[in-house]
Amino acid sequence: MTTTHTMCVAAGLLLACVNAQAQPSPQPAAVLDSYIAAVHAGDMAAVRALIAPEVERSDFPGCTPSMDNPTCLAHYIDATVVRPQARLSVLSTEVDGDRVSALLEVRSELYHRAGVERIVGRDVLRVTDGRIQSFRFVPDFSDAPTAVFFGTLGIGPRASQAPAK
Repeated sequence: MTTTHTMCVAAGLLLACVNAQAQPSPQPAAVLDSYIAAVHAGDMAAVRALIAPEVERSDFPGCTPSMDNPTCLAHYIDATVVRPQARLSVLSTEVDGDRVSALLEVRSELYHRAGVERIVGRDVLRVTDGRIQSFRFVPDFSDAPTAVFFGTLGIGPRASQAPAK
């Protein structure tokens, strides 16, 4: 093997290594978009693939102590938006470093049964290496239908009031 040939092979290997390492992780907004697409498709396997093994614990009351954190978050997402076939409409998005906050309007039969057309709130995600490290939904209780819906669950300012019909 000639010196030139050896240098070309070495340069090629170096370039291949750099390209392999240069694949950027999806940005937080792209992870949010993937999450919403998976929810709309009813694809819990895709949702689970977005959840980091070390994700923060969800405070969803439906989680049991035996559930690990990723299973708890997946259960929350499945119960609240996937199984009810919710439609999430992004009204605005803000990205700050590894965090994305999306103002959403969410519609599903779950809300209709409670007497409201839709709820409004923020999905707030922290993303590292293309995976969700923390996830929470923050209801907008200043929005009357949202306050009514969560009130039927015993949550928020209308928790003690009967739902308006």
